[in-house]
Amino acid sequence: MAAVQAMRGHRVNIIKLSSAIHNENFSTLQQDRRIRLLGKEGEGEFALGKVTNDPGEAIPEAELVLVYYVANYHPMVAERLAPHLHRDQCVVLNPGYAGSLLFEKAMSAAGNHSVPLFAEFETLPYSCRIEQPGSVRIESVNVRHPFAAYPSSRSQEFVERFTPVLGECPPRKHVLEVALHNPNLIIHTTGVLMNAALVENKERPFHMYRDGFPPSLWNMIKRLDEEKMNVLEKLGASRVPYFDEFRARTFKEHEDVRFEEGFKHYASEAPNGPFSIDHRYVTEDVPMGLALMHSLGKAAGVATPVCESLIHIANALLPQYDFWADARTLESLWDGSLESLLEAMTS
Repeated sequence: MAAVQAMRGHRVNIIKLSSAIHNENFSTLQQDRRIRLLGKEGEGEFALGKVTNDPGEAIPEAELVLVYYVANYHPMVAERLAPHLHRDQCVVLNPGYAGSLLFEKAMSAAGNHSVPLFAEFETLPYSCRIEQPGSVRIESVNVRHPFAAYPSSRSQEFVERFTPVLGECPPRKHVLEVALHNPNLIIHTTGVLMNAALVENKERPFHMYRDGFPPSLWNMIKRLDEEKMNVLEKLGASRVPYFDEFRARTFKEHEDVRFEEGFKHYASEAPNGPFSIDHRYVTEDVPMGLALMHSLGKAAGVATPVCESLIHIANALLPQYDFWADARTLESLWDGSLESLLEAMTS
């Protein structure tokens, strides 16, 4: 996203808040203040603004703050950014998984009441990989980017201000609808957990989108998707199945795209992997996605047995984690009932 926005002529600052991964890449960006873009959206080398580990150096001047972090780290990111955000900004969380509520809490704890506009997205606009330090390749592009503002009464404001920057952004009812329409809580989780033997087979590199979805697994996905739609309905949102959402995000002319050909086309552009069960497809999308869906279902009186079973399987495969203890839930997001949260989100 930084490379694309720099290509389009925007001033782009990059902030890295940890030293866990990609340090060589970040050091190259800091040193050169340039980023190289390859692939689907265009190619070239483009200037960057500030490249820093200090949010106080780069956040206050920004009009649009894009939080493209694994959702598990939203509490840490929110705490670090909270003192520097202000009401003239928009903060975008992608993926969202209802993280706006955590940012709101962090700002309150920091004594900062200059609350920005929050917006959450279902999934990233691009599938991309770092090709070498300072260089990124975009392998596939989503053509539509469903979102919800928090509160949703500000969705039109977001569309008017930021569609020229971020592209076509259809608004959702509220951020919980966006969270449950994140395709990764369905595809990443089943695609890895139900293919553990293939993922860990060192003799043949695994390609989840190409190799990981036989007809029997689609049967499970349909059951999981039905549970998701049951929860959405109780949240006042529409019952829209996974594949309809997939088509709308992926194809400009999507009404006549058949399921098999559409997914096969996407698989041809998607990167291979993952090559370990201990991967964000599980460690993010189980506790942040499936567990949130289970929690909301429980609060709404909706049974989610397939969802719950997948969380138990993830815990059994990766005993070093406790995905129930680490879960994003109604209780971790909101100090009140589901009904009061829905009212706050849609006010």
